[in-house]
Amino acid sequence: MRRTLFAFALLAAGAAQAATVSVYTNLATWQAAVASPVQTQDFTSYPLGTDLTGVAVLPGVTLSSNLGPVEVFSADTEAVAFGPARQVGNAYYEAQYALPFRAVALDITAFESIPGDGTTAVDNGLLTFLFSDGSSYDLAVAGGSGANIFVGIVADLAVTSLRWNEAHEASGGNEETGLDNLRVALRGNGNTVPLPGTLPLVALALGLLPLARRRR
Repeated sequence: MRRTLFAFALLAAGAAQAATVSVYTNLATWQAAVASPVQTQDFTSYPLGTDLTGVAVLPGVTLSSNLGPVEVFSADTEAVAFGPARQVGNAYYEAQYALPFRAVALDITAFESIPGDGTTAVDNGLLTFLFSDGSSYDLAVAGGSGANIFVGIVADLAVTSLRWNEAHEASGGNEETGLDNLRVALRGNGNTVPLPGTLPLVALALGLLPLARRRR
């Protein structure tokens, strides 16, 4: 299976306060960093075709999409939406977090990027996290073989929402993806989630090339 590449480039906006974020592309490493109980939603308890839009799939967590209803789809019971926005290249999913989760994670499903195949992604998707202080953090996510791509973060501020903007195919439409295995945790030991190490060290340890953007 081809390795998925993430790149994280840090751009802080002036002297404005912004969330401190550590990024993980491995579930076990993220869970170790969280150091507190994790709640997971894999959608297996929902019948196929269930409309999840606005449903609390985890305590305080709801999903939506500009494509239309977010539904439980396929034998893998992932959350997928279909609609015309994908054809014009501006498809996205959103998750809203009403509780002060400082650690969140998800799998991006069915994200293919095969060199020379214009019916798969020809650019990166964009995953944006919003925080309780109004700041945001962007991650460019590259596609792969279609296997699930894990992305998790641990921050010093509560996450209020995330948006997944799908990558584009050569036609200009979006590469079709879904979401699965949503994970959340309130905090680590004490009152804050621990932030072990720095982003460059995490990237080096995982053999990744840094490329992300944080803004206010």
